[in-house]
Amino acid sequence: MTDTTTKTRIIRDLQGDLLDCNHVTRRHFRMFLDGSYNGEKSYYANKAFLMAHHTEPKKLRSWVINQFTQFTATDAYCSYGYAQKVIVDTIDRDTLEKLNVALVEDALDLIEYDLKEAV
Repeated sequence: MTDTTTKTRIIRDLQGDLLDCNHVTRRHFRMFLDGSYNGEKSYYANKAFLMAHHTEPKKLRSWVINQFTQFTATDAYCSYGYAQKVIVDTIDRDTLEKLNVALVEDALDLIEYDLKEAV
């Protein structure tokens, strides 16, 4: 795949209302977190991280940015750095910050049941 094709694919996946929880990219990101992309070990690692840090907003924000960038790179068959550059160049800063908040909520959904059980 050429660089232009990769960039076009990432930009296409970032089009539309990314703040809508039903946006296809958001749905696929949740699948990435639940291990559908990288297997059961990925699911358990994500869940363990979220359980350990669910009350730490800065750590969650950083982690979810990393995960979303890894998801984008995996989905577009490109490097992490290239995916990060295209994301930052494509989404305006205000929307990106709102998206980060929404992605944290998506991630926390993965452990919602476990948190309720722990109470």
